Amino acid sequence: MTTATLGLFAGPTLRRVRKAEVVAQPFVKADGLEICLACWKDWITGDQDTDLGVRTMRGLAGDSVTGPDIYEAQQDADQRVGAATDAMINSLDRIHVWAIYRSCSIASVWRFPNADFSTVAAEARGELTAKLKKNVCTATLF
Repeated sequence: MTTATLGLFAGPTLRRVRKAEVVAQPFVKADGLEICLACWKDWITGDQDTDLGVRTMRGLAGDSVTGPDIYEAQQDADQRVGAATDAMINSLDRIHVWAIYRSCSIASVWRFPNADFSTVAAEARGELTAKLKKNVCTATLF
């Protein structure tokens, strides 16, 4: 009786759900360009000198028996994607580089007064997507 007074059990409220009532949400694959730009923003704003030799000394501490650290592996993969994206961004024209920086909120001022930012940003994203699809490191994201 104590459960009834606390409101934890209020009778048979559970029912079987029919298969027709269940709506499965379709899988939506993440945009590869957005993933690359997110990794690039983390890479460009982060400290580039993070490998201080701890991973090379891990075998002496006995951590290699437990297997690889999944967090470190994902962080390394994100760093490689960020570096590859940076290289592809730097290979674009200067106006397109500035459009990518501005659209990712890294640059605060649009320095090309004779060009329309939205048009140039769309062109820059298109060129960057084409380059990232051809890159070995980032092609699997598309």
